[in-house]
Amino acid sequence: MSLASPSRTVTPGADFARLVRLATRLVDAPAAFLTLVDGTSVSAGTGGEDAWRTRREAPLARTLCGHVVAEGRPLRITDARTHPYVDEDPGVWLGEGGYLGVPVRATDGDTAGCICVVDARPREWSDDDVATLAGVAELVAHALPGAGMERAAAGFVGALGTARGRMSLRVLEKAVETMQVGITITDLEGRILYTNPAEARIHGYTVEELRGKHARIFAPQDRHQPFQARDTDGVVSWSRETVNLRKDGTPFPVLLRSDVVLDSRGRPAGLVTCCEDLTQRKALERKLLHNAFYDQLTGLPNRGLLIHRLDLAVERAQRGEGAFAVMVAGLDRFKRVNDGMGRAAGDELLCAVAERIRECIRPDSMLARMAGDEFAILLDGAEGVADAVRVAQQVQAALSAPFHLSGGEVFTGASVGISLSMTGYARSEDVLRDATIAMYRAKDRDQGQYQVFDLEMHGHAMDRLRLESDLRRALERDELSVHYQPVVSLETGRIAGFEALVRWEHPERGTVLPDVFIPLAEETGLILPLGLYVLEEACAALRRWQDRPGCERLTMAVNLSARQFTHSDVAAKVGEALRRSGIAPGTLKLEITESIVLQLTAEVAETMRRLKEFGVQLYLDDFGTGYSSLSYLHRIPLDAIKIDRSFLGPDAGAESPHLVRTIVAMAHALGVAVVTEGVERDDTLADLRRLGCQYAQGYLFSPPLNEASASDFLAADQCW
Repeated sequence: MSLASPSRTVTPGADFARLVRLATRLVDAPAAFLTLVDGTSVSAGTGGEDAWRTRREAPLARTLCGHVVAEGRPLRITDARTHPYVDEDPGVWLGEGGYLGVPVRATDGDTAGCICVVDARPREWSDDDVATLAGVAELVAHALPGAGMERAAAGFVGALGTARGRMSLRVLEKAVETMQVGITITDLEGRILYTNPAEARIHGYTVEELRGKHARIFAPQDRHQPFQARDTDGVVSWSRETVNLRKDGTPFPVLLRSDVVLDSRGRPAGLVTCCEDLTQRKALERKLLHNAFYDQLTGLPNRGLLIHRLDLAVERAQRGEGAFAVMVAGLDRFKRVNDGMGRAAGDELLCAVAERIRECIRPDSMLARMAGDEFAILLDGAEGVADAVRVAQQVQAALSAPFHLSGGEVFTGASVGISLSMTGYARSEDVLRDATIAMYRAKDRDQGQYQVFDLEMHGHAMDRLRLESDLRRALERDELSVHYQPVVSLETGRIAGFEALVRWEHPERGTVLPDVFIPLAEETGLILPLGLYVLEEACAALRRWQDRPGCERLTMAVNLSARQFTHSDVAAKVGEALRRSGIAPGTLKLEITESIVLQLTAEVAETMRRLKEFGVQLYLDDFGTGYSSLSYLHRIPLDAIKIDRSFLGPDAGAESPHLVRTIVAMAHALGVAVVTEGVERDDTLADLRRLGCQYAQGYLFSPPLNEASASDFLAADQCW
């Protein structure tokens, strides 16, 4: 017998509608359908995101009900898309949900129809689910016309109204005793007639302790509202979130869903209430809310919460109700701590910094962690620049003291940018933007400084953005070129090789100095394609020079930034450049910085090993200008140390010759060569020879040259 196209559909009575709705609650499903052989069709849904499926799944539910009626036994479908009963009827909608149907048997034993529950997603139906739905089907059978519905209803109401407050709930007990949701049935006076084990467990009682008690046992004194039939005004179902009490007096949040039980004349006879413990849900909501607005490491408000507070401050300032200032503090030397001592030490330092900054500001001010090593402070009530500067100086003084971490003592500091509400801001993002611009201007000038934002800074920032955009297109437009500065052997006075240096000729700006665009390339990640371009150009030029007689062992030095060196495929890229160019083995020198040595991770060590296998020489560039790395020198396969030009220039201190002598002696002890940069005077050259330096470069010999000029210089190689 198929029920896919019933002969008629009648308007269901209130009894059928409530029973179908009860089925959705008992098995925790979004929709249920009752279809009888006489054509009666009733559906119910729990609402929300699954409510729309009720209409679309009705034809499929009726088809499945037809099979239940024909076979006279329950039907379980885990996933309707794969079940043969669904495949044989392509006219119905093929949802992915699970279906459970049980037959409704009339008092004469014949199958009168089917009640079916639908889950929104594939679902394995348990024996308890089948038993629960069978209990509802039994109630449906009692409500069928001609089945003594009035008599059954009268008996039900009579049981509710007995003096002892007991009622026969054999069918309902079978349906709800295994549920995880608490269920309580009370009479009109609020006495508990029935409670399932889940309800007792949620509140810390046993079932026996609750039976016969008043439902007010669950509610705090100030929240107990006795049920009054006159207050329903025709409403027979409602939900609410409230607070209940456990047996030990502990309050906890709950969701209560109540249904009024009506007698045959439509009068309230009792109340059925489902109780769901919301403790875990509320805790999760609090955690999600905290995660959304607070930094997980320091516990400080994050950028999102700061923006919210700043929006309010901007609105007040626009109404003339109060001024404010915003400070952005960026830590100095934080990357060295993070790279040298590890991520855990960096996190420990950030937490310690947060505590020190908090001690420098008023309780009504807001401290937030923006991102990385940047913190922001919102000073409400700051009347002028003096207030903000005073706090900035206090923060810098607090952070200048050493930090004692578990890994040792470290020093840091902060560069601070300040923006003031008197500038006339309309958006909070603009306030933060300008404070950040000022902070970076402070970093550019010197560490441990503060800067107050002005319009000139904004123009500088916009110019930097335009320069970044131009740099991205510079490679495509052939604006970048490689120049070569000779490196002279101090033993022979002849050219031993070249150092490759990139140059940028901007069509509008003219020559852009490397000190300007190289840091920008590092910051934006453009250093990777830029560095690869320099490497390939330098190797190709070296190959052409090595083809000349007497130049077979000419060398080429190429700088590798920390970002290039720590990139996963740097060794492979170098290997490809060597193979393509065909330069003589051992003539490529890669110059690395001390920051690479400081982060001597397993990956960095492996990259060095692979480069040495290719015959590449490793030079430590700008030695002596950064964080001391003496303890690392014996652990890395260096071939040479390059002494920075700052030790030789006219501004070098009186102790510089002694430092150079010490560096050379140390290099000789380690068995590595020494290259000195920035040689510009003959007496400096003589001193370097006397100290035992092997190589030198600088304007005394030649400035960086394009390939053609370098070729001519090589051809006219003179002896120094």
